[in-house]
Parts: sequence; structure tokens; C-alpha cells
Amino acid sequence: MNKKNIVLQTVVFAFLCMVSFAEEKQKPNVVFIIVDDLNDWIGVMGGHPQSKTPNLDSLAEDGVLFTNAHCNAPQCGPSRESLLHGLYPKSTGRYFNSPKRMPFYGDQPMQGITSPNAPKNPFVFHQHFKEHGYRVVCGGKVAHGNSRDIIKNADEYLTRPPDVRGNFTDEKPNLWGEGGPHNHAEEATGDYKVAQWAIEEWGKGLKADKPLLMTVGFYRPHRPFNAPKAFFEKFPLEDIQLPLVRTDDLDDLPPYGRALARSNAHKDLFKPRTVHEQILHLGGEKEWKYMVQSYLACINYVDVQIGSLLEELKKRPGNRDTVIVLTSDHGWNLGEKTHWCKAAIWRDTTRVPFIVVSPGIAKDGLRNNQPISHVDIYPSLCDFAGIPKPTHLEGRSILPLLKDPSATRDFAFLSYGPENTAAQSERYRYIRYEDSSEELYDHKKDPHEWTNLIGNKKYQKLTKKMRAQVLAFQKK
Repeated sequence: MNKKNIVLQTVVFAFLCMVSFAEEKQKPNVVFIIVDDLNDWIGVMGGHPQSKTPNLDSLAEDGVLFTNAHCNAPQCGPSRESLLHGLYPKSTGRYFNSPKRMPFYGDQPMQGITSPNAPKNPFVFHQHFKEHGYRVVCGGKVAHGNSRDIIKNADEYLTRPPDVRGNFTDEKPNLWGEGGPHNHAEEATGDYKVAQWAIEEWGKGLKADKPLLMTVGFYRPHRPFNAPKAFFEKFPLEDIQLPLVRTDDLDDLPPYGRALARSNAHKDLFKPRTVHEQILHLGGEKEWKYMVQSYLACINYVDVQIGSLLEELKKRPGNRDTVIVLTSDHGWNLGEKTHWCKAAIWRDTTRVPFIVVSPGIAKDGLRNNQPISHVDIYPSLCDFAGIPKPTHLEGRSILPLLKDPSATRDFAFLSYGPENTAAQSERYRYIRYEDSSEELYDHKKDPHEWTNLIGNKKYQKLTKKMRAQVLAFQKK
């Protein structure tokens, strides 16, 4: 080989290396944050007028807030299962936290119900990103429990630190025995430790030659509703504003819907009182205020922890773009529809914050009301990272909605049991229960879902259309 050819080959090889390096550098870092049991009580969503979430509000101003985002199942385990695998509960076979069926009307088994086309071995998005050149770290409550699929694919993994409990102040815990301020230092709390771990891992990631996928799970405002006393002092009990609740709200619901109002995710449906009625019966309005105060304090606490991580991301951006996605595993009721906890498929129970910061893709500060759900996260993360999407995914990427704010979606589908399904459009929610009873709400006119429109002649055509969509979804 002559000298000229050697030089030419050297130049070509160097060029190809430069191209390869440039392509690798184009892959952004991806930070996925999930908060446990956080509903729409954040400032920018207006769920509660006294909410204090400056860091989440600032994140929304730096990106796009999806105001009509929902979980696919209103309990921690099945929700996270769908999110991590990009599959609906009917394909994961998981509808509840417990493997045992709650006493619903029918007798279908709760677990093991799968779609005929469900993949035999679906893999979580951590594995997919690892296989496509990413350094993968995961800490806190991302899965419901410790996921072996995540652990085996993570370069670094932090089990959720234990809660700080006990050592309460003179304030009594609430009737659930799990709320109120405590005297522990903030630095001793679990979510503080998760945030500090994430900050440390971010620093390690900046030194690595690979793009970073970092998933971070925060536990508050999950029960027990306790936090350092300083966070409670921001919300004086005497000033607490209660959610709007109608005492006759359940009158136009089918028996199945009224039964759901009595549940609190882990209890029998058939009780003489709803949880809300029980709270008022035993502790009155003061007890209700105490619960709302505790929830607001815990939200503010976790906002501060998330804020410390976000500040670090801004302070040390590194040499790659960073995509940030933040959501919650499901919504939460604090008396709305006389319901508490999760475990229903009304709007307050399934609606979640959903914020996306995507540099160079969407204009900052936009609000999008198209219906999306958690199964859309996996394909979206793939598109953000510029890696191929697995063929088993059942969700749709939200990237088109970011690129074109005028783009539309038809429905998001949510389940609480194999035959209890809701379809959410941009404006309406249709619910069909396993006994074929139904509910329909117009969120533009009735954001609190006080008026069930089933049987209203003006909505017959719409009801027929949404019913057909739900039945088709259930059969897939």
C-alpha cells in the first residue's frame, strides 16, 4: 500500500470517527421524575388555590404542561407497570396492587388477563435505553417495589430510603393515624436523600462518555401525610380551604359508581358510609381540614426536594441537551365525589401532572389539553432520545403534539378492573362499568363531574360513539 493510500484511509477513518462521535453526542440526557400520589394540586394546574409548588410551576414554564394527562390504572402497582412497559393493564394483566380481587360485581379474575397480542417478555424502558448506549441510573420509588428488570439494567440503583416516622410534635395525627408534622430534620427524610443521590448521579453522568437516562421517584405526598413541621406552618389550619363537594353528588350515579365512592383502594366496596362521610362523622370539618393541610404540606415538601435537583440540572447542564419528563403515578381524592384515596376512574382519581421539557422542540410555557396517558411515555422517551421504539408498545409518542400544538388526539383509555373502563377525550369522559352501567361528563361545563349526562337526549350520539370506542378497546 502506497503512502498516499495510507494517508487517505487515515483521513477517512478519522472522519468516520468524528461522525460517529457527533452522532453519539446528539443523544440527549433524559431525566424522568415520577411523584407518588400527586394530583393536580400544583400551582399551574389550579387544583387547589393554596398549593405552593414554585419549582414545579417553574418547570412547566420551561416546557409544556399537558393538562389532560392520565394514568392507565388508579393504583400504584398497575399504573407503574403500564408506564414502565408501555402496555395497558389488559396486556400486563395487572389491575390492582393486590393479586387478590376486590369484591366487585362480577367474578372475573383480577390478574392474568392479557391481550391476545401481548408480548411474552416485554421489557422496561431502562433495558431498551441500556441496549442503545445509555448509562442508566434509577433511584427512589420508580417501580412499585424493587423491580428486578430495572435493577439488572441499571448502572446505579438506589432503593427507596425508609420513611422518617414517629417523634411527632404535639399536633395529633389525623383519624387515619398517619398525618401531621414531625420534628425530624429535613436532611433525615427519604425524599431529601433521593434528591441528593440524584444530584450526585447527575455529576457522575456529566463525566461519562455516554448519554444518561436517570429515573427518579419521590414518595411524598403518598401517605402517611407527614413532613417536617416547617412545611405545615406554611398552611395554617384555620385558613385551609376545603375542596368543593356536593352532598347529593352520588344521587345520579349507578350503584357501581356509588360503591366505588366507598372504597379507598384497599377496603371493601360495600360499607354503610363513604370514607368522606366517615371522616366527617368522627372528626367533623376540622378533621377534613387537617387532612387537606397535611396533603398540601407534603406537596410543598416534595416540591422543594425536586427543586434542588432541577437547580443542579440548570447549574451544570453539561454538553448535551437534557429532556425532562415529570409526572405522577395517579391522581388522588380528598373528598371530591365523597371519595378519598385513589381506586376509581373519575377525573380527580386518574388525572396527573405531566410536564415535558424538550430543548429545541416546543415553545416554552405552552399548555396542551389533548388526552394522553402513561402508556405514551415509553414511545415518547424513545423519540426524544432518537432511538427506535420497540414493537410491543401500545402507546403513542407525544412528540407530534410538541412539534405541532394544533395536533389532536382522540381518546385516552383508563381501567380499574378488566371491565371497568373510561375513555377521556379533550372535553368529555365516558365511564363503563362491568355491569354495563355508565357515566358521562362534560368537563368544559362540569369540571367537578357533578352531573352524570347518561340518559340526556342531547348527548345520545356522543354516548354511542364513546361507548363503541370503549367496547372496541376492551376487545383488542
